[in-house]
Amino acid sequence: MKSTLPTLAFAILATSVAAQGQFNAAAFPPLNAVPPIDSPEMKEWLKGLNFDDVPKWTPHKGNPPTCAANSPILPERCWWPCQGCANTDHENCPNPGDWGITFDDGPTPQTIPLLATLKEHKIKATFFVMGTNVVQNPDILKKEVEDGHHIASHTWSHHALTTLKNEEIVAEIKWAEKAVQDITGHQMKYVRPPYGDIDDRVRVVLKKLGYTVVDW
Repeated sequence: MKSTLPTLAFAILATSVAAQGQFNAAAFPPLNAVPPIDSPEMKEWLKGLNFDDVPKWTPHKGNPPTCAANSPILPERCWWPCQGCANTDHENCPNPGDWGITFDDGPTPQTIPLLATLKEHKIKATFFVMGTNVVQNPDILKKEVEDGHHIASHTWSHHALTTLKNEEIVAEIKWAEKAVQDITGHQMKYVRPPYGDIDDRVRVVLKKLGYTVVDW
C-alpha cells in the first residue's frame, strides 16, 4: 500500500530543534564504511532498543543486493526494489500536480552552485545527506539549513541497509543523525534508504529510531 508525503513536508524544515553539540570531525567513525557496533556511543544508542519483534531474516548479499542473487524472496519480506512493496513508505505527493525536489548523497562542493540556483528561483528542496559527507562539509550543511531547506538522512556511508545486521542499521542512522545535530542542532525525522534498499525488517528498526521512510 502506498503512502503519501504531505505537500509541505519538502518545503518546510520538519526537524525539531535540539541542543547543538560541539562538532568535532575527529570524533566520528571512518568515512565511507559501516560504523563499528561496539563503540561507547553505540552502546548508549542501543540501550532501550529491543529487537525481539524484528523479523529474523538473513541479511541480503551484495551492495547493492540484486534480486537474482537473493532469490527466492519471501512474499512477506516486502522488499521495495524487487517486490515493489512500499508498505508505509512515502512514495507520492497527496494530490495530482504536487511534487517535491529532493537531492541525495551530499553535501559536497557541487552543492554550492546548486544552492545558488535554488535560491535564485526561490525553490526549497529536501537534501537527503550522508553522514560521511556532512562531517567533511559542515559549512555547506549549515548553508542548506540557512537557506531554508529540509535536511533528511541518507545514512552514514550509503551502504545497502537490507545487507546489514540490526545493530549496523542503528549505527548507520545514529552517526549520521549525530553529525547533523552537532552541526545544526536539528534532529532529522525522515530517511531515504540508499539504493531504495528496504524491507520490513529494516522498516521496523527505522521506526524504532523515530524515522519516516521516503522512497521515490
